[in-house]
Amino acid sequence: MGETSSAMRAILICPDNGLRHDFEKLAACYSPLRLKKSLDNYPGPEMLRQLVKVWAPEVVFISMEDAVEAERISKLLDSEFATIQRVGLSQEEGRETFRLALQLRMAELMVPPFEQDPFVAMLKRLYEHLSVHPPSFGALGKVYAFLPAKGGVGASTIAANVARAYAQAPGAKVLLADFDLSSGLMGFMFNADHEYSVSDAAERNKDLDEDAWQSLVKRVGNVDLMLSGAPVVGDGIPASQIAPVLDYARKAYTMVGADVSDAFDERSLAVMREASQIFLVTTPDLPSLRLAKLKAAALRRLDWEDKTKLLLNRVSRRMELTVDEIEATVGLPVFATFPCEYADVSRATRRAEASPKLAPSIHQFLEKLGAAKAEEKKARFIERFAVVPARYSYR
Repeated sequence: MGETSSAMRAILICPDNGLRHDFEKLAACYSPLRLKKSLDNYPGPEMLRQLVKVWAPEVVFISMEDAVEAERISKLLDSEFATIQRVGLSQEEGRETFRLALQLRMAELMVPPFEQDPFVAMLKRLYEHLSVHPPSFGALGKVYAFLPAKGGVGASTIAANVARAYAQAPGAKVLLADFDLSSGLMGFMFNADHEYSVSDAAERNKDLDEDAWQSLVKRVGNVDLMLSGAPVVGDGIPASQIAPVLDYARKAYTMVGADVSDAFDERSLAVMREASQIFLVTTPDLPSLRLAKLKAAALRRLDWEDKTKLLLNRVSRRMELTVDEIEATVGLPVFATFPCEYADVSRATRRAEASPKLAPSIHQFLEKLGAAKAEEKKARFIERFAVVPARYSYR
């Protein structure tokens, strides 16, 4: 499962405000390029690795205004993520700039004024290279965090049904990890007990291997579970131990579902920091929407708004607010909706099964996450260049 679009995912690293603004404006005109993150500084090594893990870029555009920093960024990408294409950006077209671009083995060098024909030609060259040499991130899977606006909105139900449905895809390997240490429900929802929990995985974060991992998870159907265990008294898992667990998980699975507490504690924040997407789950009632609004604002302050999606659960014809009004209230667009099916969900939960009446909306949700056929991608990508975008105004 991937994005529905065949667009190339990209990250921009550019402290030069004018150059960054011009490139962002240019990139916004071309749907074949999806700018996932734009930075106004040169990130440190750990932050850069984190960005690659979360956004899985195929191309990184690097400003060369600071040659030392550009070299550091480029060399780290070359040594650890060699299949990611690197493109240099520079305000000047001097000999030294070209020499540096060659030295750093940049795939391309872009110098303003940016013009549409050279930009389109560059994107085509990058795509042709990537179609033959696709980027490899160690087969990193996606980490999806399910965050309830408040307890009882059904985030765990959605996470469990998503995991079960995702696991049906050919070649899919799914982990569902319960990071709600105070009131985790995944064991109940899958009718599963296990002697080990996420706390045990965290304690062993420095020596995880395949044998250790298999002892830590419980297999139920096609899904591996990592349960929360008994309610934790005290501080629980140190936040610093969560990233290594999820690092191992994303290498072993195509999809990692992480059920987190509605509290913004250190563990929930650590999981969401690692997540590819954060799914904020709410119901249409006013208390839930109020708390969803507050959580959305907090996620915005943490600079996670661009990876946060709003899920609206228990939708019915008797809702007091329309979907448009809910979006205005929370401050996020609704990414997916799920119907109010109490009886069916309760019956399925008692049987530790997927909810049949939720299945259509679950599959629609997964399709929105991306089920594009690989063989269609190249044709769709090239076709997007057939029409010159009307919004382009750099000439």
